[in-house]
Amino acid sequence: MDFERDFELFDGISRASDSSADAYFEMDEDFPDDIRTEDFIVELTSLLVVSERTRQTLDAIGMKNNEFLPVTILNHKGRKEKGPFHILHQVTLQDCIDFEKTVCERNAFDPDLLSSISQFVLDERRIDPEVSLFRPRYFPYAPMFREDLVEKIRSAGLTGIKFTDPSLFKY
Repeated sequence: MDFERDFELFDGISRASDSSADAYFEMDEDFPDDIRTEDFIVELTSLLVVSERTRQTLDAIGMKNNEFLPVTILNHKGRKEKGPFHILHQVTLQDCIDFEKTVCERNAFDPDLLSSISQFVLDERRIDPEVSLFRPRYFPYAPMFREDLVEKIRSAGLTGIKFTDPSLFKY
């Protein structure tokens, strides 16, 4: 991945005004047979890379606190894949983890982050009701989709993504 200050993508900092048109992801050389791009491409660092079709579908829904940042995908031969593609970036992290019910460990180096989760519970009351795709403040590595958005994605026939109920999530 080549994306300047990529750590800001996990801090909920908007990058729309300064995202680089030169940003790119390379297909993973450990999977040489994976050559097809999907509508959703979950990058190893848990960033969501999406097709133009996905961007258009989600734009029509009108999602709050999300932005699309241009990115190129380079195939195994170093050639640009037909796009465009975008990083679907969640801005404004939601402080929504129910720590009384969540079983987790804090990161030893940064106690504002979680290093493991064996039981994950969200407090829906603490999530902005207008936000349908977000990242939890203390665990920004997992994009969370509200059920209504999941149904819209499925109805649109978008490919490349599977959804897990937060209660079944383990990290």
